[in-house]
This record gives sequence, C-alpha cells and structure tokens, in this order.
Amino acid sequence: MPLSNFDRYFLNLPPPDKKSDFDQFWEKSIAEIKKIPLETELIKNARKTSHRFTSYDVSYKGYTKSTVTGELLVPRDTPKPKVIIHIHDYNSIVHYPQQLLDATMAYFFITLRGHANIIRSPDSEEDEFVSPGYMIENILDRDTYYVKAVYLDLYRSIDMLRLVPEISCSAIGIIGKGFGAAAAVFAAAYSDRIAALVLETPAFCHLPQSQNISTSDATREINEFMATVKSKKKQIKDNLTYYDALNFADRIRCPLLATVGFKDTLSPPECVFSLFNHIQSEKVIEVYPEEGNSAGGNEQFRKSIKWVSERIHA
Repeated sequence: MPLSNFDRYFLNLPPPDKKSDFDQFWEKSIAEIKKIPLETELIKNARKTSHRFTSYDVSYKGYTKSTVTGELLVPRDTPKPKVIIHIHDYNSIVHYPQQLLDATMAYFFITLRGHANIIRSPDSEEDEFVSPGYMIENILDRDTYYVKAVYLDLYRSIDMLRLVPEISCSAIGIIGKGFGAAAAVFAAAYSDRIAALVLETPAFCHLPQSQNISTSDATREINEFMATVKSKKKQIKDNLTYYDALNFADRIRCPLLATVGFKDTLSPPECVFSLFNHIQSEKVIEVYPEEGNSAGGNEQFRKSIKWVSERIHA
C-alpha cells in the first residue's frame, strides 16, 4: 500500500466531543448499578466441558436487573487462573474453539443482551442475516439506551467474576471485537482491575465519521432510524456522544493491543486510528493492509491471548 494511503488512515486525531456532564453521567450510572444484587448462578455444562476446560453456564443481574448470560471456561489443571473476558461484536456471535485457547487461563465469554435469541447456522449466507434492531432501542433517551445497558452489563461482569472462587481476578484481561471492543474500552476506562486490553477491529468509535462510512449493522440501524425522525437527528447525535468509545480514551491506563484491516468497511480504519491515537497508555497496533474485518483471523486471536497473558501475569 502506498505510504500516502497509510497516512490517510494513521493521521487521524479528531477532538473528543464529550458533553459537559459526561463524567457525571457515567459516575452516577455506575453507582446505581452497583446497588443491584448480582444473583450469580454457575451451572456446569457437561456437554461443553472438555479434558482442558470445565464449562459453566453463567447468569447474573445487569442493568435494570435484567439477566445477563455467558460461558465461563476454567482450566482443569491450573489452580486459581487469571481470567480474560471476551466480548463479541454486535449481531455476530463468534464461538472460538477451545483449541485456540491457552489452558493456563480462564475465559468468560459474555453474551450481549438480546443476542441469546439470535440463532444462526454456521453456513448461513451473509445476506440471510437479519439485523435485530437493538441499536435504536431507546436511542432517544440517553438514560435508557441499549448501548448503556451493554456497557454496564459488561462492567458488572467484573464484579460477578470476583465472586467465583475458582479464578483469580487480581488482574483481568479483556478482548473485544467490533462493537464489543467499544464496550471493552468503557470497562477498562472505569475498572482498575483491567490490566490488559485488546481491541479487535474496534467499532463505535469516532461516531461523527463512522456513521457516514461504516457498513455495519449497528450503523445501518441508527442511520435508517434517523432518516425517519429527522427532527430528532441532533438529539440522537448528542445522545451518542455519551457512548462513543473515543470519548473514554483519555481514561485508559492499561497496556493496549489493537488490530485493524485497511479493507475493513465495518470498522473503518480511519476511525480505528482515531481511537488508537487518543489512547496514551503503552500500546501497539497490528496492521493488516490486505484484510478486512477478520484482520489476522485465528492466528491473531492466538497472538492476542498470548499478549494478554504475559501482561496480566507480570
């Protein structure tokens, strides 16, 4: 790729667009969710348990006391392992095979709210995928917006994991994909237990630009809704500033690994770099000039786990 094209992506440093009550909004939101009893349940899943990991179906109470679910994998031969939280992308649940995982670590794969109802065959064609419409749920009310619920559900998972005696939560790693990476940025911004952060082709960052160029389901849902309520367009854009991952960047203190594909239309590279450039902690980005949203694939996922493991065991 010509250097000029690389610079077009790399040289992005747009100013944050936080509202004056941004910090107050999130401090209040976090204080409120901490009052909700977790009511954690772990049920061993014999079908998914293997010779390497014991699998548990997990549930706990998240935002608005809604039940959040996920899968916890605990290695069978490692006492009190450290844990990595993984957050999948919007409308795209990816189940990584256990063979890709380092069996000295525990893993919590959270299911974003509403996504437990999304069932797809592995061989489904892309045009068969139906967008669920969650990204416009309560978008006119910043206090009850769907994305607020997702971010706080994830934040609450950290408290949930601390109550699991089989694992150690003194230092937690977190890996987010796409929209899940934006949620990961939020969690790392407000929890001092996150010791390493991986952002796989992060989305929902620098929304003023990404809403104009991204082809993701999340972007399409929001834009199609705004087209039907043009008088509310400014209100929606103002509300979205509270959830733009770029606006949490200045709070990140832990080491960061990011990935980007220059042919990615879902997580546009110029938006990825807008977020990456604002983060001031120790950081590195893996660049895939000839790849799209899957940048690096399974091999990069293995590298990411190794990178996280080294830092949370330091």
